[in-house]
Amino acid sequence: MEALGWIEQTRLSAFVREDFYAYFILLIVHAWGMAFLVGGGVAVSLRVLGVASGARMERFAAVFPFMGLGAAMAIVSGLGLLAGYPAKALTNWVFALKFLCLISAALLIWRIARDAFPLAARGEPLPRRAKWLAAAALALWLGGVACGKLLLYTNHVLFSTDRWVP
Repeated sequence: MEALGWIEQTRLSAFVREDFYAYFILLIVHAWGMAFLVGGGVAVSLRVLGVASGARMERFAAVFPFMGLGAAMAIVSGLGLLAGYPAKALTNWVFALKFLCLISAALLIWRIARDAFPLAARGEPLPRRAKWLAAAALALWLGGVACGKLLLYTNHVLFSTDRWVP
């Protein structure tokens, strides 16, 4: 808690909490970043699962730069939000679960892009494994978003000086 208290005393943390616009601008940028990242991941997952099967798989590779942009936006804005209320996030197990879901989903999408997209480009059928990976990624994307929304309601600590109440 001492380290979290130190972070709460920084200028950045105070700015995020006290400036009229800072927190909300970070929240908006985070939402847009997550929309690009998760939206792209969901689109790729659904395509691999057979939705929009008339669309060529390699066309979905165009989403990856947007997913990268979204990841960058979400990470930068997320770090800003974290700086504002570090104890609120870092003492909440749902925060860790959100990261686990999103990182796992992104890794699965990377694996699908590496293994399945070259097959699709050659006109070969996707392996069954790709569909299982896509289904798992879809569940993880949805889980990550759900955890992100639950963060609003699951914290027991707001500041490092607060006493944890279960």
